[in-house]
Amino acid sequence: MSKNSRNSGFQRKTGKKALKSNESRPGQDSGQKRAYGMRSHGAMTRPRSPKAMDAKRSRRPGSGHEGGSGWIWGAHACNAALANPRRTIHEILLTEHSAVRYKLPQTAPPPKILLPNVLDKAIPREAVHQGIAIKAAPLEWPHLEAIADQDGDGLILVLDQITDPHNVGAMLRLCSAFGVRALVMQTRKAPPLSGALAKVAVGCLETVPVCLETNIANTLQNLQRIGWMVTGLAGENDLELKDAVSGGGQHVIVMGAEGPGLRERVRKTCDQLAKIPMMSHPVPGQAESLNVATAAAIALYEARRG
Repeated sequence: MSKNSRNSGFQRKTGKKALKSNESRPGQDSGQKRAYGMRSHGAMTRPRSPKAMDAKRSRRPGSGHEGGSGWIWGAHACNAALANPRRTIHEILLTEHSAVRYKLPQTAPPPKILLPNVLDKAIPREAVHQGIAIKAAPLEWPHLEAIADQDGDGLILVLDQITDPHNVGAMLRLCSAFGVRALVMQTRKAPPLSGALAKVAVGCLETVPVCLETNIANTLQNLQRIGWMVTGLAGENDLELKDAVSGGGQHVIVMGAEGPGLRERVRKTCDQLAKIPMMSHPVPGQAESLNVATAAAIALYEARRG
């Protein structure tokens, strides 16, 4: 079919004359071409508010939030969230049997009473909810700089691309037990601050500041500038952990993911690398390494003891 035939067919069906490639639409400057990807604003669209765009650009990392509301389940995690005045609760799901066991704050929305199998379907499969689940807004914490600027000895735990929510939840419990000022994770490589993580943390998610940072190495450099000693855990070094963190002071402990360990730039940024001495050998039948949460427990204990 020729081009002219296609154009005449278009005109018969629509009553509109098809535009040639060198013609412009009404109201369009024929001497200008619209840039590729440019959106025109019609009656159903509107330009973005400059104020909103400025606010988006000015948002800084470090104020722990995971990008939206999330479900929290389990007795300890939900009780802690409900008792936290800084939490905004959007929805509460209860079974009839568990409704009498939980004290709901006056500001909370009315709970929905569900059959246990209905509640099962509202949250991820195999989640142990213990008759309660809540949907809550993420917590907002102070920026890491404000937390680190406080006087006195202190501990900060930094996780370099540790994504298992069970490990992170366990380390939140450790942070609470050893008085860690903040748990630091990367924005792109961190599990949601809800769900399985909150369940394992048994309420400690409500009390331990979690700071999400864009770049871990840059964050460590900022902490070094204000006097914090940064120690990365790496098993192949001669320096033992107890010697690296002895004498008190302000210490940052950096944990890498199981297997790959610390990334190269993070490793080079640390003031020192230290190991946890082990009596086993890397041979079949003996422990080659420790679970990252277990290693964190030893590291925080040694730092607090020193």
